[in-house]
Amino acid sequence: MAQDFTVTFRGVRGSIPVPGPTTLKIGGNSSCVQVNVLDHTIFLDAGTGIIAAGQQLVRNFFANRDKVKRLAVTVLISHTHHDHIMGLPFFPPLYIGDTSLSIFGPSVYGPVGSKTGLDYVLDMMMDQMFFPIDMKETHSLKKVSTLKPFDQILLAEGEEAELVNLQSDFKSTFKDKAIVSQYRAYNHPKNGTLVYKVQYAGKSIVYATDIEGYVEGDKRLIQFSRGADLLIHDAQYTVEQYTGAVSTQGFGHSTPEMACQVAKEAGVKQLVLYHHDPNHDDAAVAKKEENAKKLFANTIAAYEGLTIPI
Repeated sequence: MAQDFTVTFRGVRGSIPVPGPTTLKIGGNSSCVQVNVLDHTIFLDAGTGIIAAGQQLVRNFFANRDKVKRLAVTVLISHTHHDHIMGLPFFPPLYIGDTSLSIFGPSVYGPVGSKTGLDYVLDMMMDQMFFPIDMKETHSLKKVSTLKPFDQILLAEGEEAELVNLQSDFKSTFKDKAIVSQYRAYNHPKNGTLVYKVQYAGKSIVYATDIEGYVEGDKRLIQFSRGADLLIHDAQYTVEQYTGAVSTQGFGHSTPEMACQVAKEAGVKQLVLYHHDPNHDDAAVAKKEENAKKLFANTIAAYEGLTIPI
């Protein structure tokens, strides 16, 4: 059954999860955004926010087994730092044989410049040294793909995710499909991060987490985000943190001011501040949102459970 194009925030924190009484409004789970489009469920990153979302998916799936025979899930990994993948081993659909799980993400440069694929990283994360169940022992039907420059993902009603490359010949059509495009940004240590765009029926969202702004604005991101209906932008640090005596400059994260500059120059309709600092309580995030609204009026700070129709 087709679904509206919607975005729901499942985890909005950076670095580490921070549960507790001072984060009840914003939430304490690490990075995960759920996108529903056509009959597809997409997760942007797999921080701890993906766990409860997966539990809900499984409940809904078993409640509708007479109508839905397979649980189709696509996970898009921006980069493989812990806070963006730590929820995947605890993601319930991973262990269900009726799940068709497509995972996409970047290659990783390892020791002495060696390059490894996403499948290697995820296998290592669930190696017996770190976790009691190997990735290969889970029951879902998994397909892990390492994205290359100009790769796009096509999502059609009733079909599994299709990977195509714009520099190669392919016979796919874009008609009536959701399109996921991406590029690697290098303003985050040390492998950079993938910035994603999801487009469907003339609407688009951009997911740009773990990036650091530039003095004159991130021109590549501005062009990529041009006219987007929703821009989800890293805004972990305040200006005081970024420019203070113990500066966070070079850590690979932005300020709300950097995010607002991109939103304004790209002409996006709405900006969501994302990847909140684990040291920022609810009041600090609210203050960040208040200040950002003065620069870009249609701004909101991400919080768990926030759903935005596109």
